[in-house]
Amino acid sequence: MRVALFLISMALANIGFAQQDSLNADTSYLSLEDVIKMTLSYHPVVKQANLLDETAEAVIREARGNLDPKIEADYNLKEFKEKEYYNLLNTSFKIPTWIGIDPKVEFTRNSGEFLNPENFISPESDFEQLSVGVSVPLGKGLFFDERRNAIRKADAFSQIAEAEQNKEINKVLFTIVKDYWNWYMASRKRELMQQAIVLAQNLFDRTLIDYEFGEAAMVDTLQAKINFQKRSVDYRKAILEYELAKLNLSKHMWSENLLPLELLPNVLPDSTSLFATPKEDQVKSAIEFAMTSNPDIAKLLGKRNQLDADMRWARESLKPQIDLSYSFIDAPINPEFDSRSPEFGDNYKLGVEFSLPILLRKERGKIQQTQLKLQSNEFEMAQSQVELKNEVLGAYAQSVAFQELLNQYLGVSNNYRRLLEAEIINLQNGETDLFKLNIQQDKYIEAQTDFFDAFTKWEKSKAEFYHIVGYPILGLQNMSDFITN
Repeated sequence: MRVALFLISMALANIGFAQQDSLNADTSYLSLEDVIKMTLSYHPVVKQANLLDETAEAVIREARGNLDPKIEADYNLKEFKEKEYYNLLNTSFKIPTWIGIDPKVEFTRNSGEFLNPENFISPESDFEQLSVGVSVPLGKGLFFDERRNAIRKADAFSQIAEAEQNKEINKVLFTIVKDYWNWYMASRKRELMQQAIVLAQNLFDRTLIDYEFGEAAMVDTLQAKINFQKRSVDYRKAILEYELAKLNLSKHMWSENLLPLELLPNVLPDSTSLFATPKEDQVKSAIEFAMTSNPDIAKLLGKRNQLDADMRWARESLKPQIDLSYSFIDAPINPEFDSRSPEFGDNYKLGVEFSLPILLRKERGKIQQTQLKLQSNEFEMAQSQVELKNEVLGAYAQSVAFQELLNQYLGVSNNYRRLLEAEIINLQNGETDLFKLNIQQDKYIEAQTDFFDAFTKWEKSKAEFYHIVGYPILGLQNMSDFITN
């Protein structure tokens, strides 16, 4: 029995938190940092989220297109029975501006025997006429118009798109963090069960030898066999959990050409921590950041900016439509590009357009709808900010609690180890039996499992804190260079 006890002591000496010397020499370790770098570089969801930047740029470009200069041309010709009834050419160059005052240059050439009198141009100028003028909205559209509203809403959409991008990337990264530590937990549990089954096998083999020499009873061999069978079942379960956890992490790993990758059998996780434990003095600044920059809050702020633009345009629409246009004819230059000083009241075109709905029901209804949407948005933001603040405080408290539990579980595990070693000595001195030894071993395995479980939960809780706050890339700013489109 002394040989068996020696083997048991040697096996117990190899059980611990550090990596085991029994692992193959070609074993390599994959850190969480490497997984996240790979994710930021090649993950399809991250690449898809990066497209939101380009989408926002396209939306802004489309909105700003309302301010693009525009060339227009209109040509009409009629000939009948060898007569030219009319030959009308009208071209214009318009320059929309942000303030709503739009300059315009027009070139007109009209000829023919049956011209409408308003289109008549003297043959002395070769039927050509050049006018330079401007159009000004004096009522609706003077301080804010539809195109400025579109640009403001596009800028707000860019804010929403950036928040959505951060949200999607953080969601992927946080899922990977949880899956990585689940893989780590499964790996440690598999090693623990592997060591336990080796110990149980040695104990069973040596008990059979002791029984053959009359140093052990039949019931001892039965107890040793039952213990070995139980450890075998636990080990098979641990292998299955490990394989499932490894597959769950593998689904996040992609190559540069969008080919899925698999973890090799000799690759194992390490225990290197990537996220710093949040400190108490960081909580206040984290909450302040979350109240304005958390993706969900930032999206609501962007939506509010869009609604503010809609409200301004809706109120502007209550004003009457009064559009004034004035153009100098053949001044300050004429079609021959001879210059002369323009004079108001001499050779000009003047136009005034006026319109005003009598009841303004459409405009007042638009204002009412926008006000209701703004109120709903404010209610949602107030509720979200309160919930978010509580979630940040809860994540911080959880991280601190798991850190404290980790130290306690480590102490419990070390104490159960001492009890197991003491039980071995008692068995050697004939003061106990295999049944009690198995119970102590069960408690030690349970304590070690609790310790690994607390460690993985602690690591997850640290990442969860940064995820809830909404820091871009979970606060890992040093990895922003790995994001590729």
